[in-house]
Amino acid sequence: MSAADNIGALPTIAGQSRPRRWLSRLGSGLLRLVLLTLAGLVLAGIVHIVTVLRVPALASGDAATVYAALGMNGRAELVTPPPAGLPAMLDTDPNSVAAVCSYDLAAGPLRVVARTSSLPLGLTVHRRGGGVAYAITDRAAIRGNLEFVVMTQEQLDERLANDEEGETSRELRVISPSLQGLVVARVIVRRSFDRSEAEALATGVACSLAD
Repeated sequence: MSAADNIGALPTIAGQSRPRRWLSRLGSGLLRLVLLTLAGLVLAGIVHIVTVLRVPALASGDAATVYAALGMNGRAELVTPPPAGLPAMLDTDPNSVAAVCSYDLAAGPLRVVARTSSLPLGLTVHRRGGGVAYAITDRAAIRGNLEFVVMTQEQLDERLANDEEGETSRELRVISPSLQGLVVARVIVRRSFDRSEAEALATGVACSLAD
């Protein structure tokens, strides 16, 4: 074979090697993608298992469980700063005051009454195990008062059955997904000298059995 013939054959050989290199790179890329996908699935499985194992610890550490002994005397108790031996609330705002009432609806529905002032006030109902079941602010106050009744779905059904026919109840009824929970009152402190008023407002929230 002449040198000219060899030169003419070079492009053909080169043309054949390019697809092979491309296929080789494609195969390597696919293998790398498969390995990364498998690693991600394994990692996700590990995270899922760890999360499941930690559920009891997380459930026993929610606010309604931690503060279960507070506010049982019918009045909200301050948790800013937290009482001795108890942790601080995770979402505590340094410019606010918080007080809590725990409840157990096994004894019956809970009536919550709060008066309002010039300081912003908010009330939230937290179910046992974590999660907010209801929230309201002083914007919904009627004649300077916020009032609602916390109850289970069964207690609501019973209350509706006892309502007089044709007469609509005026009380605000809040459904709690759990028998136990927590009512949290938060008052914004606009100025440092407002703190005492804010604490009085927060602890002035009444939580007692509904009639």
